[in-house]
Amino acid sequence: IHWTHRMFALVVVAVVGSTAWRVFRERSLRRIGVALFALLAAQFALGVANVAFGLPLFLAAAHNAGAALLLGALVVLNFCVFKGLPSISTR
Repeated sequence: IHWTHRMFALVVVAVVGSTAWRVFRERSLRRIGVALFALLAAQFALGVANVAFGLPLFLAAAHNAGAALLLGALVVLNFCVFKGLPSISTR
């Protein structure tokens, strides 16, 4: 289970990182792009720290909270894009 979590975490880093980069290039969505980059980096660092320190409870809880914040930022992005802000699908 841990191995699968780590492999899919790399997929998430690639997909969310790519999305954050595309969002960052849009002037009106730049703040969300920065937030996505920051949350993704924090989530990755917390995941590595969990492995390095043997899953202490406070780091595991912080990793779960980071996932919730990252999901929330993606929901906000989805809302903004579908409410008519400039499209991020073409460039």
